[in-house]
Amino acid sequence: MSAPTLSVTTNNKSFKLVNATNVFFLLLLVILFLPNKTKQDQYTVSTHVLIFIAVLEVLFLLIAIFNKKEKSFITAKSIIGTIFFVLLIWTLLTAKFNVLEESLFPSPENVFRQLIRDKRLLGDVLSSLKTLSIGYFSALFLGIFLGSLAGMSKTLSTSLTYITTFLKLIPPIVYIPYAIALLPKYGMVSVFVIFMSAFWPIFSATFAGVANVDKQYLNSASVLNVGFFSRLWNVILPASLSEIFIGCNQAMAYAFILLTSAEMIGGSEGIGYYIKYYSNFGDFTRIIVGILVIGITISIITVLLSKFQSYLLRWKPK
Repeated sequence: MSAPTLSVTTNNKSFKLVNATNVFFLLLLVILFLPNKTKQDQYTVSTHVLIFIAVLEVLFLLIAIFNKKEKSFITAKSIIGTIFFVLLIWTLLTAKFNVLEESLFPSPENVFRQLIRDKRLLGDVLSSLKTLSIGYFSALFLGIFLGSLAGMSKTLSTSLTYITTFLKLIPPIVYIPYAIALLPKYGMVSVFVIFMSAFWPIFSATFAGVANVDKQYLNSASVLNVGFFSRLWNVILPASLSEIFIGCNQAMAYAFILLTSAEMIGGSEGIGYYIKYYSNFGDFTRIIVGILVIGITISIITVLLSKFQSYLLRWKPK
């Protein structure tokens, strides 16, 4: 006989209350009330972490009860469960048992407290997003435009394939010394590096997508006497969107990596500069805060880009 399982039926599906996510939550809840063994943690209860995990648990339960999509529930369970597990191990190794070096590995409570109270962090994040937006969208518009024109030219197809392969393999960070020497402001250096890191993936993906458009679409447009720009906008680009988004996703990943690198090398603001500045003082609490903010920011941008891609390609069968 199998052991009885505690479950609740919601939206015509059975939700098991005893699952890994809830188990990790309860274990973490108990551990947070244990006494701390580190000198830096002055609080017996990790208030900020406690509030954070409580909000996540409530969100998880709401998704389990009201969300009708099984896939969304499984995704939420995996993500939230992973967060609980990481916080559990992190708390045990730092605040509760002091296994890791306290000055190098601050406890979750110290990091969360700093994340909430840091006054300059928001300004640095907004500065990074501004730099990223200018460089990325400049590369996006120019890359799609030039890639479309190049892909429609039969004479350029072969030569451009080799040229783009060569140029996109050059790390954009090597241009920083010239950018610093030639451009008047450090902010423009970061924008230039972002542009160079994002342009080639977008250009090459657009070029390949346009060059490989089904000839039947082009023949039908020719029979109907569709003009050049109308053909480009209504026929070629929609047929190439899947390949273009592959390049856009790659470009976003490259751009964000190079953004923080450029800010750490020659910046005066931004999240990369934030990490570099506090690393000079050995402030590892703020360093971890900066790393977490980078991860959260790029995750949000990636999700938004994925949703936008799904919306534009909603006509395409999955």
